[in-house]
Amino acid sequence: MKQALVTQSFGEDWQKIIDLTRPRMEAYCKRHSCDFILIDKPLTHPAQYSKSAIGNIMATKGYSQVTFVDADVLIAADCPNLADDAGVFCAFDEGAYLDRKPEMVKLAGAFGGMIEPKFYVNTGVFVVHSKAVGILSMPPIGLHPNHFAEQTWLNVMAHLWNIPLTELDPSFNCMTSVESHFGLDRYKDAMIIHYAGQSNDLVKLANQIEADDAKLVELGR
Repeated sequence: MKQALVTQSFGEDWQKIIDLTRPRMEAYCKRHSCDFILIDKPLTHPAQYSKSAIGNIMATKGYSQVTFVDADVLIAADCPNLADDAGVFCAFDEGAYLDRKPEMVKLAGAFGGMIEPKFYVNTGVFVVHSKAVGILSMPPIGLHPNHFAEQTWLNVMAHLWNIPLTELDPSFNCMTSVESHFGLDRYKDAMIIHYAGQSNDLVKLANQIEADDAKLVELGR
């Protein structure tokens, strides 16, 4: 099965971040025999909706499965292949402790849809199979909801398309909130450290990533 890891990073402000995180992404790809693809030009606004291009990438490049990670993640050297046993759609259900389901219902209703939310996933790390490409459907032109960027919209699409979720272990999307809620140690437990919500100060973020990367190296990870 042909696989790829896709990330996206736009503009000079994010160049330092992707320069720090890309080597670990490429090392992951080498370990697990998948291609590395960087989307570096925004295709719409909010720019995060550009990840919907994954559908076109799969169709034109012949990938059966794509793993997506945000630019602001560090992948540990011992991280296994997320695509193994991922089903058609695999992501971390942050709705288990952050209830954003009412917003999903409201957003779906605004576009004429009716859903009964079963989950609310974080879209900073996910695996999608070509059989579930409908999850990447875009809103009408010019009507792109900006509720956690594209995240709530993608969750709505998952429900409207009735895409089954394979839950991703929180260690594969170890955000600060996840680390504290589940009692994880990012250096010892996290397979993927995700710096969600920390992009307001990219210099500070770069310094944190450098420090965490050095700590992982120290631990042989």
